[in-house]
Amino acid sequence: MRTLIPLVAAVALFGALAAAQTDTATTDIYFIDTEGGQATLIISPINGILGTKEVLLLDAGNLNPPGRDADRIVAAMKDAGVERVDTLVVSHYHGDHVGGVAALVDKVPVRRVLDPGAFVPEQNGTREAGYLSYVPVRQHAHVTTPRPGAKIAVAGLEVHVVSSAGDLITAPLPGVRRAANPLCAAAQRRAQDNTPNNFESIGVVVEFGRFRYLDLADLTWNQEMELVCPANLLGTVQVYRTSRHGTDWAGAQALVHAVRPRVAVMNNNPTKGGTPGTFQIVKSSPGLEDFWQLHYSDNVSKEVNSPESFIANFTGAEDGGHYIKLTARSDGSFTMRNGRNGFTKEYPSPSVVTSSR
Repeated sequence: MRTLIPLVAAVALFGALAAAQTDTATTDIYFIDTEGGQATLIISPINGILGTKEVLLLDAGNLNPPGRDADRIVAAMKDAGVERVDTLVVSHYHGDHVGGVAALVDKVPVRRVLDPGAFVPEQNGTREAGYLSYVPVRQHAHVTTPRPGAKIAVAGLEVHVVSSAGDLITAPLPGVRRAANPLCAAAQRRAQDNTPNNFESIGVVVEFGRFRYLDLADLTWNQEMELVCPANLLGTVQVYRTSRHGTDWAGAQALVHAVRPRVAVMNNNPTKGGTPGTFQIVKSSPGLEDFWQLHYSDNVSKEVNSPESFIANFTGAEDGGHYIKLTARSDGSFTMRNGRNGFTKEYPSPSVVTSSR
C-alpha cells in the first residue's frame, strides 16, 4: 500500500525546504559594459518549484556599433546559465539604453517588456535613432507601462518601481519608516537639462531578503531629491548604481548619502561620466566601502579613480568589454567580481542593520 504524507506534514516539509533553499540561494547582478550606456542583467534565485531562474534585464545598451552590446548581454547570460529574458525594462528612450533592444531580440527570446509609454520628442533629433529601432519590436511585444509603487514580478525577488513616465512614489516603500532627511536642509536643486526622456526613466529598488539594490537609470537630480526630501522614501541599500552614468546631471548628494550604499557601481566610459562631482559625492557617502567602475575615467586623475582592481576596463587594448558581477545572499552579504582580472571581494552581512527599514 502506498504511504501518503498527511497534508499538514507535507505543507510543513515544503515550508522547511523552501526556507532552507532561501538560506542558500543567491541572486546575481551583471553590470555589463556598454561603453557608457546601460545594461544590467539580474538573475533570480532558482525557483524551487520549477527549478529555473528568472531573468530581469534593465536596458540593452547602444544602437551602435550594431550588435556589440547585445553580444555582451548574451555572453553574460551564458555565464549565468540562462537562455531567455523574462522581463526587459526599457528605462527610457535614449539610444544608449534602448538602442540595443532590436539586436538582442534577434538573439534571445524576450517574454515581456516594460517601458515608459509615449516617446517625448527632443530638440536633438539624433537621439531618436535608438527609439526608432525599438518601435518595430514594441509593436509586436507584450508591453506595459508600470506605475510608481508597482512591483515587477520576478520569482524570489521584490522589485519595486519607484519612478516611471515622469512620476515618482509619494509614500515610503514597504517596510521603510518615513523619517525626515536632515541632508535636505542644505540640499540644492539644479536647472533641468534639455533631455526630457531622462525625466521619464523607470527606476527600481531590487530586494533579496536583506540585500537591496538601487537603480534609477538616468533620472534627474531634482527627481532624486524628491525621492528623499523632505523624507527618505527609499530606505538604505547595499549597492547603488550611479545615476546618469556618473555625470553631474544626477547623483544628488541628498539621495546618495541618504541611501548609504556600501558599494557604488558606475557605468561610465573613459570620457562619459566619472566627473569630479560624482567622485566627490560618492566617495564621501557615509558607510561607503568601495567604488567600482566599468571604466577608468579620463575626466579625473589617477588618484581620484578607484584602485585598478575595482575598474573593469581601461582605454585602448585593455577595453575588453568586461562586466562586473555581483552575487548577493538574502542575509545582506554579497560578493563582487571584476571580469577583467578576476579580483573578488566579499562584503559580509553587517552585524547591525543600519537601514531605516
